[in-house]
Amino acid sequence: MRYLEKFGLAAMAAMALMAFAASSASATAIYSGESKLGAGSIGDFSIPSGGSALLVDTENETLDTCTASTIQGKLTSASTGTMEELTWKNCTFPTTTITKGKLEVVWTGGTEGEAIVDAEIGVTINTVFFGSCIYGMTSGTKMGTITTFSSGAATLHSNAVAKKFSGSNVACPETSKFTGTYTTTEPTNLRVEKE
Repeated sequence: MRYLEKFGLAAMAAMALMAFAASSASATAIYSGESKLGAGSIGDFSIPSGGSALLVDTENETLDTCTASTIQGKLTSASTGTMEELTWKNCTFPTTTITKGKLEVVWTGGTEGEAIVDAEIGVTINTVFFGSCIYGMTSGTKMGTITTFSSGAATLHSNAVAKKFSGSNVACPETSKFTGTYTTTEPTNLRVEKE
């Protein structure tokens, strides 16, 4: 009986500690200079000249390359927003966004953060070799990291695993990796902070 009593006390202490940790977890805020951004604020990230967005398979074979891509979002809360635009240009194959989804920015330390998919994102690539392939990221997928600077443009380094969605040709690889480095064009002096 004494063992059960000790076990029960230990379990209660563990639950109290977890509840405290959850309640003291830091919220994330996004700033442009000294101004805290809120719902309705626009963020625009683009591949700079000379850069590219790549989609590679698990064998590291390139499926698609786009030398121009833009991610534009609108905040719906302090750190979550809808993707208003996800465009692809100058690609190896015709590439189209079919589901724009949502992203959440989570503070990781300093003035940096992670971009996490908050609602499904889907892209179709019409390849010569595999036919039409639909790849996407589901809620909870880490899309990439946001690196900020004291002044100038912040960067979004995408390095996400995308899965083949239904509707794809059978020959399409099951998974692929989406990589690319985007820089902010709006807002200026963007940073991620603990709230």
